[in-house]
Amino acid sequence: MHSVNVGKKYILIIAAISVAAIVFIELMLRLAFFPCTMPEPNLCNYGVVKYFFNRIEGGGDLAPDQDGVWAIWPHRPYHVKTNSDGLRNAEEFDDEHDFVILAVGDSFTFGPYVPNEDTWPAQLERLLDIDLGPRSTTQVLNAGVSGYTIVDEYHYLYERGVNLEPDLVIIAFFPNDISDMRTLEREYLARPVKQVYPTSYTRWARSILTEFEHKSAILRSAHNLKSYIVRRQLQADKAMNSVDANCDPFQSDVSIDEGSCWKSYSDWFSKTVLLLKQHDIPLLLISIPDYRQFPEIGYQDYAQVFVGELAANNGIPYIDMLPHLTINLDVDAAYLMEYVPQKFPVQEFVADNYTGNGHMSSYGYRVVANVITQHLMDSNKLFEK
Repeated sequence: MHSVNVGKKYILIIAAISVAAIVFIELMLRLAFFPCTMPEPNLCNYGVVKYFFNRIEGGGDLAPDQDGVWAIWPHRPYHVKTNSDGLRNAEEFDDEHDFVILAVGDSFTFGPYVPNEDTWPAQLERLLDIDLGPRSTTQVLNAGVSGYTIVDEYHYLYERGVNLEPDLVIIAFFPNDISDMRTLEREYLARPVKQVYPTSYTRWARSILTEFEHKSAILRSAHNLKSYIVRRQLQADKAMNSVDANCDPFQSDVSIDEGSCWKSYSDWFSKTVLLLKQHDIPLLLISIPDYRQFPEIGYQDYAQVFVGELAANNGIPYIDMLPHLTINLDVDAAYLMEYVPQKFPVQEFVADNYTGNGHMSSYGYRVVANVITQHLMDSNKLFEK
């Protein structure tokens, strides 16, 4: 009996030490890597936006009914609100509008580091309402999700987007949509992998895990470590795989060989065009440039030329934003550049525009919205029902 009690005592001691160790590690990780560095302390109370995929029926792939602050980049937190459909819109979807436009794309459509009202879909809606005046009302739905490329956009439109019966779909292309077609990248980012949960129990269990993961510094650190390992695998895969190595959107070697990223993108784009034609939904393709494609750095526009030819071959109107943005544009104002410690002292970090990772600023998205607005106003046929 005595030995049994001693055994229980040791188990309790080990359990207590384990719990204490977990709590200690959690606290140290929070202090070291996840401090609350918001400009306003009360923003910390919002918690972290669930930047995960909507597992329920709806019009978008983001978790529905969110209203909080996303702070993956602690020096540039931004407000995110999603409606009950999982779209990044403050308002609910309303098919009573005269025109409904569905914006589909990656992070350059979702709009990280800016609030809802400053994304290009939101600014496009305001500009169209101003230009159209009392003649009609327009709603622009933001279905952008970071990491998406044409494969995910096709599946999204097939499963959900066409059910919204929009009067126009705008697909926003970004050059890394080509490199995102690489094999391992697809395994890591692919929408169907994250989208499908076969049972209600699985969905319930996953929702609890997701909530816990956002609140636990240990799990968030584990997730970041996994992401780092996968990124290293992607780099190695790119170097070793001759097909995937030919996926750099800024290189002139545009390959249409079977299995290449360029050919895969072309095939999925054609499938997307066919899907929308079957539902009698017009499509507009736009391309948003990487900031490195401006004259200061001079990366080439091979990807834009490639998708421009795809659009022409499929009879789809196309807007290349690069020439529009190049004219009299302050690149530093239009893009939230990466912070380089050697270039800027720490005290200028928060105040300076270099507090992002190359995504657009509110001003940059306004330029994009202006160009689209002008195109749509000049193309009256797009507004004919």
